[in-house]
Amino acid sequence: MAIGFRKSLFGFNQNDVVDYIEKTHKKFKMKADELTNKLEEAKKNYEALTKEKNEISEKLNEFTKKADEIEMLSEKIGKLYLVSQSNAQAIISNAEENSAKSQQEVDKNLSAIEEAHISLNALRESIIETSDNFIKEVDTLLTSLATTREQINENIKESNEALQNFHEVYESIVTE
Repeated sequence: MAIGFRKSLFGFNQNDVVDYIEKTHKKFKMKADELTNKLEEAKKNYEALTKEKNEISEKLNEFTKKADEIEMLSEKIGKLYLVSQSNAQAIISNAEENSAKSQQEVDKNLSAIEEAHISLNALRESIIETSDNFIKEVDTLLTSLATTREQINENIKESNEALQNFHEVYESIVTE
């Protein structure tokens, strides 16, 4: 990564280095804010899907109760069949219609649950991808910061050596 710092008397121009660090920090902050916003949006979506799933689960429980009630009615119908075959036939016919309607409702709710499951999986994949991209960006920034720190340390070392050489030359001129 070529940064293009200008040289100065004692190494690189400090303003260039400071500007580069500030720009890099701003980019990192913007990316972090963007990822935080995406994560918040994903959390909201997850909460909405969880709420929807809970509502569907409640409906499924209601339909399960209705199915249990229908089964109890079927037992009563069997007992009534022994008493009156003609009345029992009508009641059995009615129970079969109710059972078909309940099955349709159960099938519809199971389909909604499956759609919610697919949506949650897609959301999960999106969150994983966003997280992976964020980690890659942070790793890149950390590497860049480490390289900059090494360059600054090298510049300070060179600056100190140049300053010492200057003092030695100055001392030799002054003492002569």
